[in-house]
Amino acid sequence: MASVSTLRQVALADRCYRLLLLTYPADFRRAYAAEMASTFRACCREALREEDSWGLVRLSGSTIYDLITTSIKEHLQTLLSRLKHLFGNQVPLVSPAGLDAMLLTAPLRLQVAQHTDIGCKRIANEDNLITVLPEDPQILQDKGALFVVADGMGGHTQGDRASELAVSTVREVYYQEMHEDKASSLVHAIKQANTLIHKENMAWSGAFDDKTGMGTTCIAAILQEKTLTVANVGDSRIYVIHEGQIRQISRDHSLVADMVRAGLITPEQANHHEQRNVIYRALGTAAEIDVDVFEETVAEGDALILCTDGLCGLVKDEAMLQIVETYQPEESVQQLIARANAAGGPDNITAIVVRVTA
Repeated sequence: MASVSTLRQVALADRCYRLLLLTYPADFRRAYAAEMASTFRACCREALREEDSWGLVRLSGSTIYDLITTSIKEHLQTLLSRLKHLFGNQVPLVSPAGLDAMLLTAPLRLQVAQHTDIGCKRIANEDNLITVLPEDPQILQDKGALFVVADGMGGHTQGDRASELAVSTVREVYYQEMHEDKASSLVHAIKQANTLIHKENMAWSGAFDDKTGMGTTCIAAILQEKTLTVANVGDSRIYVIHEGQIRQISRDHSLVADMVRAGLITPEQANHHEQRNVIYRALGTAAEIDVDVFEETVAEGDALILCTDGLCGLVKDEAMLQIVETYQPEESVQQLIARANAAGGPDNITAIVVRVTA
């Protein structure tokens, strides 16, 4: 049973949190405030249980920073939405990590939303993501729209650095690459990112070290007309939702995924396996890296989910399907992240939801 002191600390933190929620736009508060407050209280109790008052202080500090930055982004979204209503479907070229892309539209007729969240237990966010929807119709026709998610490893500054290098390099190299084959261009961009990260590792220590080196997963997708091209390294994932069914397109490069494919354990057992977080392929760990490539055809009404294991490791595929089929993309990403946090949020959580509209 919780002590009186614990209950008072949680109550005080909750009141402060609710005051900070008032900085969000009214529509956002009506949709998410109650669930966000409930998740925060659960995280407070967990922090007190594991680290006493100091844990609550650390959680509060990271939460205040996250609330302030996301509040600013939500107000920017509201402004962009109003400008869009006044001036038409002019959209930003790039939606960087952490900035939700609210109903991006283009000749491809896409609705896109994205968000990254620190989770309940980490002191820093090492995930990164990016959406690129070219304003130039010719570039959009030739190269398509780009979506990238990366999950960094190696501690606060290093993991964040690795994932940021991955998303920025893939974006820059892919759109500069003149090769007509999208898969080849995407693989080349990811390999260039691997080279940059590996060079930084070598400059730092002379060799990759699991304890001091940095690395990152990378899932990248190009959507051009109705063709989806995916390139993957690590265990971040992309799903396609088609006619009420969800299907993972990418292939996890992890020990437990290989054990599931070999029939040694079930998917449910993999979710609780002690080695579930061990991956054997990541950018930056070697001078050369193999990149898996997949190609799919999508149809009007289909949806895509790109995410890190902070989401798909906690929220079952069926739950993600239900959320994305029920809500529009901008609310779907919030619901997906809230669901992962409600399940404990032990890792950073990142998601991009893309809907191909009719």
